[in-house]
Amino acid sequence: MGRSIEHNFSHVFDGTVWNLLASEKHDVLIVEVRNHEKKQVTFSACHCQTGQFLWRDVTFDEPWWINLAGVTGDVVLFTLYLETQNPDRKGVLAYHLIEQKILWWNNDLSLTEVSGAFVRGIASKYGHREVVLDAATGQAVDPAQAVQAPVSSAIRRPYQYLEENPYFATVKTFLEEKFNLSPVVALEYLEHDALIFISFYLREEELANYLMVLSAEANVLLKEKLDEQRKGIGLDTFFILSGCVFFVKNTRELDSYKIYD
Repeated sequence: MGRSIEHNFSHVFDGTVWNLLASEKHDVLIVEVRNHEKKQVTFSACHCQTGQFLWRDVTFDEPWWINLAGVTGDVVLFTLYLETQNPDRKGVLAYHLIEQKILWWNNDLSLTEVSGAFVRGIASKYGHREVVLDAATGQAVDPAQAVQAPVSSAIRRPYQYLEENPYFATVKTFLEEKFNLSPVVALEYLEHDALIFISFYLREEELANYLMVLSAEANVLLKEKLDEQRKGIGLDTFFILSGCVFFVKNTRELDSYKIYD
């Protein structure tokens, strides 16, 4: 018996799933959902393994000009756009993932890096200068003291191959000969735990995006239509974390499948 996958959970949101970030410390996904009709952004956090929500549809005082920017330890970071006519005027809000409370905010910081115990960014006051802050407190830190070893991520993301790439041609030939499918424009490919994951596009009325999961023997374990009538292609249309594959379907639905022996 080879590996298999089984449906884990699905969540449908009231808007477009715009961004997904993971707290690897807590094995939690943070989801940014943008409802363009209501001009409202909501944020939710759910466990990777169970799909159970820690919190759901959280909003802040700024309903629209805010986005999910980073996660480190217990801290979720959001970028605030302080002047809608000037995208360079940014601030940062820090939120405690578990205690569900605002930790600090800074109205003059454009984030450049979130890593470990520190956040780095550019402050515009007194000229553009780099600043380093403690992620938990928002207090300034001497950059010389904020040195730490690189942290590797457990998230597995696919490789993207555009149509002119030789690897695209190889996978396309395989899909044509094995399944009579002729992908166009681009595809994403990943081999993980003796399984093959391929996200590809077919020319229908517009572009349609499909995800296939195959066994090592090229048996189809899953085929899902992720989206249709697309004008362009996506990036990281799926990823793997904590023994599960995650993807967004029809822009509003977050799906997870568990990988089993």
